[in-house]
Parts: sequence; structure tokens; C-alpha cells
Amino acid sequence: MIKRFTPALALALLAVACASGSSVTAPSAQRREDVVAAAAGVSHGRLERPDGLRLLRLWGTPEERGFAHGLLLADDIVSSLRSEFASQFAKAPQLLQQARAALPRLIEYPEDFVRELDALWRGVLEAAPDRRMPVFGRALDKVDLLVANAMDVFGLMGCSSFTVWGEQAVGGGVLTARNFDWHITGDHIIEQTLLIVQEHDDGRSTASLGWPGYIGTVSGVSADGVAAYLHVGSARQAMPEPSSWPAATAARKILESRGRGDARIGEAREHVEYTSPPSGFLTHVVLPAVPESGVPAALFEADSRKSVLGDVRSGPCVVTNHFLTRKDGRDAAADSRRRERMLRRGIAGCFELGDQKVDSAEAWDMLREVAVSSRSRFGTLHSLVFRHEPWCFEVAICEKEGRQVVGAPSSSLRYRLTREQVFGAR
Repeated sequence: MIKRFTPALALALLAVACASGSSVTAPSAQRREDVVAAAAGVSHGRLERPDGLRLLRLWGTPEERGFAHGLLLADDIVSSLRSEFASQFAKAPQLLQQARAALPRLIEYPEDFVRELDALWRGVLEAAPDRRMPVFGRALDKVDLLVANAMDVFGLMGCSSFTVWGEQAVGGGVLTARNFDWHITGDHIIEQTLLIVQEHDDGRSTASLGWPGYIGTVSGVSADGVAAYLHVGSARQAMPEPSSWPAATAARKILESRGRGDARIGEAREHVEYTSPPSGFLTHVVLPAVPESGVPAALFEADSRKSVLGDVRSGPCVVTNHFLTRKDGRDAAADSRRRERMLRRGIAGCFELGDQKVDSAEAWDMLREVAVSSRSRFGTLHSLVFRHEPWCFEVAICEKEGRQVVGAPSSSLRYRLTREQVFGAR
């Protein structure tokens, strides 16, 4: 399912997120609450558990949000990165060193992200967790944090998503659904999944499914109803251009934009053009309502050299892991084609039942059909069904049954949050 590109340095970087490793157990819920209690003086963040889902709420300037993030989750950030890097590089520590050395040339963050990450690291240091990494004979440092936040450049993901709108959706509006498929390098990658809500001091807010210390967006929505999802694409693999944004940085920037309707798509394109994904990425952007163009979904197909706005037309919009408009990439993988066919067939099946349209329950059925549940170290880590109006926000996270990874849509870890629980007043 996942291919690697061959230049030696790129292979070293790719190992950051793609190598498999041993499992570890994440901190207990009680320990997390103890961390929160110890950081009770934090004025710009708190941990919540709406419907049982772990949610980190941050508000204020980039510095205020970043510092609160680092202080509240310092132990989890360190333990998660320690476990991840140990599972990746215990047998080849020189690869991590090469990735750290290459990072300043390959990756650049926008100015507000730099401020947020700097403050996040200061929060970690203020909390003073044990940062030792015995495998590498040193302490975890800020460069490790920056490498982790660029993992979409260095690694590949599967993923499936679709969007229907208007008469295609029960209740109207724009209904969208998404599976995030990722390498399960250990229990920490599952147990530390959380929803991170960023409330800017100018009123903008975003909610992204992620992990402690990670500030990008692989799956997220904004308070004004825009959604953004990342999928690996089918580019011909090449080294990224120097000083490029991670795709997850661009995705969060899309959620933070201020444009409305088709103007938002134009802003999204500008953000995607700052990226240079070596194996290609598809960025699926969903608007909260049908704009003047008549199509509330956009698909950006980017590789290391350029991005192309895909031809979505009248919908439904279905995205897996191959370019739909570009013809200069690799041939589509059979598994990607299969998932695309299954989603289109499932949507068409709903339309063929008289007045039947797609509702949230049917969206979950379709996500379940294309999810990954196996004993391998690759699975559907989280899933999301979202609509801004009428509101629908449903999340699932995968779980383990013995050594079996149960893909998120089939997991018992399902959460349904109200608008107030996600974006409500502090």
C-alpha cells in the first residue's frame, strides 16, 4: 500500500513516520488529570472530556496557546516522542540524526507557527518532565519537536473521504466524512489521540484531531464550518523543495483563513502552494455551504514542484490516494482505486433508494467498508463525520483487541459532540 522514495537522505527522513516499532503504554487517565492539576496556574488552556473524548482547549495569542499546550501536556509530549523515536530509530540512530540535520533546510513554518512552537517548548521546559532518551544517550530537545511536527513530509498516510451536499444529504447542508489511515507504531499513537481546539484572540477557532505536541492539521474543522483532510497522493517521488511548509501546516492555515465561499478556496490554494510533498498530497477542503460556483468541495493535488486544483464538478466528491485530475503522477494503486469505487458505489446505492439520501449513519457504514482493521502496523486511526448546519460532529478512534487493530469506524470509542462542546464559550 505504501511506497518509499529512494534517495538516501529522503529515505532517512521518511523513516521518521513510516518505520514500525515496539508498543508502549500511554499514561493513565488519572495521571493526565494529575498533570492538569499540577499546571492549574495555566491561564490559556485546559483539558476537557466532552462525551469522554479527550480535548485540549487553547486560547489567546500563538505564544499563550503554545505555552499552555506545552505546560499542560509536557509529560505526554515527552513520553510520546520518546516512544515514537525509540520505535523508529533504536536500530539506526544515525537516521534520526540525518533527519534533524536536514530539517532547517527542508522545512519552514509560518511566523505564527514559529512563535507557537517556541512557546510550546518553553512550556515543556517549565513543567520540567524527565526528557531523557536512553536509546540515544541524550535528552529530547526542541529539534525533535520540530521533526515530529513535520511528520507528514517525512511519512505517508492512506485515508479515504467523501463529501455530499444539498439534495444528496439528509437534512441538507454539506455532509463530509473521513478515515485517517496511519502506521500504528505503538499503543501511544492510539491512546494519545485527542482533539485540539485552538481559539485565536481574534475570534477564529479550529479543531484538529492530533497528538500532544502536534500543532498541524491532518483532519480538522473550523468554527465557521470549513473542513480540511490530508491524503497521500500518487506523485512521482522526489525530494521536496527547500524551505517548504508541512502539508499539515497548510491545512490548519486553510481552517484559519477568513474568506467566504469561493474566496476561501482561493486562499486555500495559496496555502497549499507553500508545500512541497515528496510523495504528493491531496488536500480535501470542504465549505460549510454551497457557494456561487455550486460546488462546496475542492481537491488540491500537490507534489514537490506544483499544486493543481482538481476537477470536482457537481459531486459527490470522493478522495482516496491517487490524483484524479493530474496525469503526471504514478499509476493509481489498486487499493486506492478499490476504496474509491466502494465509496462511490455506497453513495450511489443511497441515491437509488427512491428519496433516500446520505445520512450520518450511512456515512459511518461507508467509512467502515473502507477502513483498515488488521494485525499489521497500519490501520484507520481516527474517523470523522461532520456537517456545520445542521450540526453534526462525530469522531471515532481505533482500539486494540489483543494484537488486533480495530479500525476507528468499527471501534467502541465513538463520540458525538455538540457545537458548544467543540467551540463553546470558555
